Amino acid sequence: MRVASNTQKTNSMRKPFKSDSILYYPTIEFQSETWVKASLTFWNKIYRIVPPHYRPNDSIEIAEAVDGKFIENIELSDADLKDTAESFTKFCEKLHWYPAGFESSTYEVRLHNDKIDTRLKPFFKEFSGNYDREGFYKIPEEIANGYMFFLSHNISRRRNINMLSDNPDMFAAMTYFESEGNFDEHFLNSESEELHTNLMIENLIPKDIRSIKMSTILKISNDLEKSKNEFRDSIAGFAKEFNQIEDSSFAIKEIEKFKEKLQNNKIARAEYLRSYSQNLIPSLIYVGLPVFATSLIGSVFTAKDDIFNVAELFKGVALAGVATFSNAGKDIVKNWNPNFSNYYLDLKTHLTSNEKSNIKVWNISKRLDEYVND
Repeated sequence: MRVASNTQKTNSMRKPFKSDSILYYPTIEFQSETWVKASLTFWNKIYRIVPPHYRPNDSIEIAEAVDGKFIENIELSDADLKDTAESFTKFCEKLHWYPAGFESSTYEVRLHNDKIDTRLKPFFKEFSGNYDREGFYKIPEEIANGYMFFLSHNISRRRNINMLSDNPDMFAAMTYFESEGNFDEHFLNSESEELHTNLMIENLIPKDIRSIKMSTILKISNDLEKSKNEFRDSIAGFAKEFNQIEDSSFAIKEIEKFKEKLQNNKIARAEYLRSYSQNLIPSLIYVGLPVFATSLIGSVFTAKDDIFNVAELFKGVALAGVATFSNAGKDIVKNWNPNFSNYYLDLKTHLTSNEKSNIKVWNISKRLDEYVND
């Protein structure tokens, strides 16, 4: 059975989450309060995966967002674990080779008995047997690392909720799983019919958001609800339409429609935020998007011999080729659902510099190549 079949099965299950929510990965604790504050100006709620017997080590401000139901925990169910174990096994069985990232020591894998959710232990036990005297499961590194990435990916799909990360390397890894590992081994293939791209959207956040109290951020989040809904809808609508387009002239029309909606939303957002901060600075949101290469090369990219060139659709938005799909990936574009988009919110550059920030392209292609091949 193909992994895609299992995905279709899980997609048909009850979907309790709304599109205004986001699933944070890869860690339980947030690495930056500032990042959480910025995220809540784009999304209404942040979910995270927390073992039932684990109490997160949250700061006072994060705890305030938790108390206000802006951050909620997901406890893994038996069905979550069973489905993940089955689909991950099938996924690995169809791979011709494992990506180098499966064996990377860059990512921390919590394999000690005291650090593993009770509900996960039976599945690790299938690979390892009982843990040793020191409390460690002896699990092949490629299985352990790959499983931890795949778990978040599968939880996102089972709940019909987008993923959001502050970790660029994990974003690259999730791009691999989102596309079912169907990348061309050499990444660049100008004759490929499909490719994975990143839609990079520049939006605005208060320059001093780091010092704005969480209580104020929560009020801003509530007051920006209409703007946030329009922002998300414009991205989802553009992604849904654009990834199916094969005609270049029609692709340009969709870009213009997207431009108009996004610009109107940006103006309304800026007007409101100026009541809290006179200085607004850009933030970058990256959205994974599989598309037909022919439409992109014909309508967007300026250099037809290099699909990895970045095209500036208009000020504040860019589209970049990341990697081409192998022939095995032809069903990815047709069956892709924008509700499963993988997001990355980048604040670091703009919050640590006093200079005016222009949109800067982060090289996801290089990171993904390193994950797969280095």
